[in-house]
Amino acid sequence: CGYSLKVNKKTIFRIEARAIIEGLRIALEKSYRQLEMECDNALLIEFVLTGNAVSSNLAELCLINGYLRKNWKTRIRHIYRSQNMAADQMAKCSYDNQFGLKLFEDPQ
Repeated sequence: CGYSLKVNKKTIFRIEARAIIEGLRIALEKSYRQLEMECDNALLIEFVLTGNAVSSNLAELCLINGYLRKNWKTRIRHIYRSQNMAADQMAKCSYDNQFGLKLFEDPQ
């Protein structure tokens, strides 16, 4: 599945961290046991992969760390924005929506 999330203005780092949290929450609710995530924010991915999220004061990073300690297999990797066409397409589908989450059960 996929999703798009429309939020109030915050820093890009916090918005993308929130997007990861929502993806992890959705995966947990759907009882997925294997998860592959891609993000075009290299700094955020570095924080998560190196374990710096554990000692962070940023609530979003602490939540990500908590989700990643669940009993599942995750793969997280950086992807360049120019290669992130699926995310761009899902974001375009949410322009007409109010703030919040839009879930795509079968994204194209």
